[in-house]
Order: sequence, then C-alpha cells, then structure tokens
Amino acid sequence: MSLCQLLSLRQRVLGIDIEHHFDSDLNRHGFEILLLCNKEHLFILNTLEILDLKELIQSGFVALGLASERIAAQVTV
Repeated sequence: MSLCQLLSLRQRVLGIDIEHHFDSDLNRHGFEILLLCNKEHLFILNTLEILDLKELIQSGFVALGLASERIAAQVTV
C-alpha cells in the first residue's frame, strides 16, 4: 500500500463508530464492510476485529512516527 492508501485506511478505520456495533437497531449483525483503494480491497470485520484493527493502525502510525498528535503539532508550528 502507498502512504496515501494507508492514510485513507486509517481515516476509514478510525471513522467507524464502534458503539453502533452494540446497538441492534443500528448494526444488527455486528459486521462492518470496508472497501478500500477504489474497491480493490474488501474487508468484512466483526466487532473484535475492528477493535484489533484500530489498535494496529494506531500502533503502526506511532511506530512510523506518523501519529496524528505529532502531525497536528507540526502543522500548527
């Protein structure tokens, strides 16, 4: 994946409202479908997989030195 695709993945994953997975009216089955990179990649994730993916994305960006807090601090300077 390119950096732009990785950033897009982060935005999509962090934009998932996990609370909807616990409300049977909003998400009856507890699954989320993510289409990425112009529909080249399809992910069907349950609630636990979404939580794991969110943690992986956040940890990965911290490891790469691209954590959103650091980027926000650099933009304001």
